[in-house]
Amino acid sequence: MNFRFAHRSRASFADARRRLRGAGVALAAIVFASPCLAACGRPAGRVEAVGVDERLDIELSDGRIVRLGGLDAPNAERGSPETANSAREFLSARLLGRPADLIQLADGADRWGRTVADLVLADPLDGSAGSTAAALLTAGYARVRPEFETRGCAAERLAIEAEARQEQKGIWRDPQFAVIQSANSAELRRWARRFVVVEGMVRRVGFARSRIYLELVPRDGPTIVVARKLETALAREGRPVAAMVGQTIRARGALDDRFGPRIEVADPAMIEIARRADASGEAKPHP
Repeated sequence: MNFRFAHRSRASFADARRRLRGAGVALAAIVFASPCLAACGRPAGRVEAVGVDERLDIELSDGRIVRLGGLDAPNAERGSPETANSAREFLSARLLGRPADLIQLADGADRWGRTVADLVLADPLDGSAGSTAAALLTAGYARVRPEFETRGCAAERLAIEAEARQEQKGIWRDPQFAVIQSANSAELRRWARRFVVVEGMVRRVGFARSRIYLELVPRDGPTIVVARKLETALAREGRPVAAMVGQTIRARGALDDRFGPRIEVADPAMIEIARRADASGEAKPHP
């Protein structure tokens, strides 16, 4: 046996293992330094984007298609053409031809064969967050659409969205993405069976065996249906449902109009306190 060759082989193997370990540490540093990623997803390798389609799905050089998980973005079916084109141009300028780290949010692919993920740039050209999802929210080209796979970073994403909404960036200048007031029955009918964000004061809370019903003003306004199993989580996060009467809340989800307008809430991130009521019943902005 050639012991000198065996020694070199073992040394080469050890060196390669150290390089791989170093690359893994570097990727982890990128992930955990980026907003919204510390509790979301897992690194799944280095990739390169080669295209962005009209739905803002991203084509990778290896043929995979990435859907940015947990976001609702403009496309050919919703939003003005100008808004949709600007969002597509933003993603293209950010990603095309540049290496990125794939942060996989779900195992396998969705029903259309897309990989549900985020793409993280180590050194974004515009100085924005490494997370592409965070950058899209910051620019106002998406809003948060809670999903099970992104529950760990929902709070951070909602905070980014709120700032873009206050500054009227991107989609927040587009009436098709406006927050719908609970008294606006015409808009509620218009966007039935679509993803919406609805805001209104809770006039009544009803409790059933497996569900809690938050009825918004006016009397024929929408109902937010909360799974009873979320009651503890909402209370722990400072939003006890029993105390929501008089509070102005913001709820997001698919608007069901079959039994009157309602939104089924399956994740605590789907309900926010927009304004709190003080002891006199006067609404105050939520800090």
